Amino acid sequence: MLSLKDIKNLISQISDLRGLSEKDVENAVLEALGIAYKKDAGLKDALVRAEKNSEGGISFYLIKNVIDDTEVEKGLIRFNPQRNILLSEAKKIQKDIKVGDEIKFPLAAKENFSRIAAQTAKQIIIHKLREAEKSSLYDEFKSKENKIISGVIEKKDSNGNVYVNLGKILGVMFKNEAILGEKYLPGQRMRFYVYAVENTPRGVQVFLSRAHPYFIAAIFSVEVPEISEGVIEIKGIAREPGVRTKIAVVSNVPGIDPVGACIGVKGTRIVSIMNELNNEKIDIIPWDEDPLKFVANSLLPAKVLEVKALPKRTMLVLVREDEIPLAIGKNGQNIRLAAKLTGWQIDVRSALEPEKEVEGGKASPEETENELPQSESGT
Repeated sequence: MLSLKDIKNLISQISDLRGLSEKDVENAVLEALGIAYKKDAGLKDALVRAEKNSEGGISFYLIKNVIDDTEVEKGLIRFNPQRNILLSEAKKIQKDIKVGDEIKFPLAAKENFSRIAAQTAKQIIIHKLREAEKSSLYDEFKSKENKIISGVIEKKDSNGNVYVNLGKILGVMFKNEAILGEKYLPGQRMRFYVYAVENTPRGVQVFLSRAHPYFIAAIFSVEVPEISEGVIEIKGIAREPGVRTKIAVVSNVPGIDPVGACIGVKGTRIVSIMNELNNEKIDIIPWDEDPLKFVANSLLPAKVLEVKALPKRTMLVLVREDEIPLAIGKNGQNIRLAAKLTGWQIDVRSALEPEKEVEGGKASPEETENELPQSESGT
């Protein structure tokens, strides 16, 4: 009789070596033993199962599926004596058995396997362990999706894609997911946003980003405890990676200043986050359920005098003449991000000449770019 103790020792060794659960390894070993037994016994079409028994060993069973007599007689089902048993015959063994159930027939004990059967079992175990490793790896990194992960830069290829050592696997950050102007040097440890994990025929692939808008949300969630605790909620983000970001926040607890909490005492939190993002400028915007007030806030640091809602989801924003350049921003950046953040088309004009359009004073939102996944929005 095969010793369960020896099998357990083997399972424990493989589990430690491969970093897999003992249950996964045990299933692979038992399946391989069943296949090896089938090969030695010449049961080509049969299903043989190896199971632990109460005597401290391994028992083998021939597994047959119960099928309907009538369907076999009508030729609707092909009867295979090695894999099937008729319901009428099965009821003689077990009265309450039903079509579709399995019935086990004990097989002779087995001590040793032929060289070919043993080699087959070895190949099966290796294959099953690789599958288990892949599944375990996928589950581990899938749980990190939409979260921050730390890794070490391994290399940068000729296309500008960056490969990151995440410990058990190499993640990839494509060129368009990198922060503009940021350097990525081999051996450098950085944080990344995991935006997708896929289980492919080539293995588990982890896709990373530092340019993704949700990277900002994830960083703030890590650096500002009030966000991770749900005290403060991120309502929207508009970002031009490496240059500037606007993030709208609101407090769910009376008396808590959401902007102040995100900035931190003497700006410690916001400075830390900006350093993480290659000194990307970050505007913390107080969210307001009143769209007029929210649009006014979104144009900070410009001081808005009046906001009027117009048709076609447009907001007319009036500011002092000398505030127009600040409201529009360098190359239209401030007004463009404000439109993305609020979801409104914004038309900035001078309060002295509200009928006159200003060059560069209009911006339209880009659909969905200011939305956040539930897990990152604090809801």
